[in-house]
Amino acid sequence: MADPVQPWQWIGESLAAGEPATLLLVVDSCGSSPGKSGAKMAVSANGVIGTIGGGAVEYGLIESARAAMAKGESEPTLVSRAHHASETGTGSGMICGGEQTVLAYPCRIQERSLFEQVAECCRLRMPRRLVVSRRGLRLIDADASGFSAHFEPGADWHYQEVIGLRKCAYIIGGGHVSLMLSKVLDLLDFDFVVIDEREGLEAMQSNDVAWKKIVTPYAEIDQAVPEGPEVFIVIMTHSHRTDARVLAKLAAKNVPYLGLLGSRKKIASIKEALSRQVPEQALQRLHAPIGLPIKSHAPAEIAISIAAELVQFTNSVMNH
Repeated sequence: MADPVQPWQWIGESLAAGEPATLLLVVDSCGSSPGKSGAKMAVSANGVIGTIGGGAVEYGLIESARAAMAKGESEPTLVSRAHHASETGTGSGMICGGEQTVLAYPCRIQERSLFEQVAECCRLRMPRRLVVSRRGLRLIDADASGFSAHFEPGADWHYQEVIGLRKCAYIIGGGHVSLMLSKVLDLLDFDFVVIDEREGLEAMQSNDVAWKKIVTPYAEIDQAVPEGPEVFIVIMTHSHRTDARVLAKLAAKNVPYLGLLGSRKKIASIKEALSRQVPEQALQRLHAPIGLPIKSHAPAEIAISIAAELVQFTNSVMNH
């Protein structure tokens, strides 16, 4: 998965070694721009880590950052690009459409400890609000109200985002689809926890990419799954009976996403069975059958369809 620690740790290490570094941070984007708000990378004379979307714009900004560091420039700069074919004005020459504003922030040696603090918050998943302005970077306390980044343009511009708070999928069921979904989510911006009540399950034991693996009775599943804006629940147990039992326990959880794997007939049967013990509103918000409709059958195909729906949900609902 994309490691949020790496750019910050890399900058801290570069500054400790006396090597200038620049943070490239997408502070605003719209349309089909290649890098979304919050995308970031670090640049030095000898290397880069992270990405702000790739392509010609990224390459040009890397070269500009290196040129500025060579000249000893220390002022943060904002660069806006409209992604169209024009080679004039603010056009990027790319034809993907959309617009993007990138902050080039020369990292100051006196801020080395702050970069190390940011890396530590990301590593330990300690939510803090990162605020960046012309005056520098600062960390302030943050509640767990969401992931959205915010950019305030103008002469006194500033950007802020919550760091140390990552989306986490709780996959209930440790079978073959769960294993495939884990492998797909490992490539994305998710932590994920796999939970099953069966001891010694082979597919779960071979899952070496999960952040955590928990064995607990489904009767106590509500104690293993927290609430919060970063929690995504995906139910895929080994039978419709345990699916129903888990759904009944988790339906009232205050989470942005609750999904259930199964056929339409199975979903309808479970909803009917739970209609007297689970509020209708809770059942209405259920994503089921889970996954985008790509006629998937094999575990890997099903996993891809589920991961695609999670990406679609976070990009179209949570980020707006």
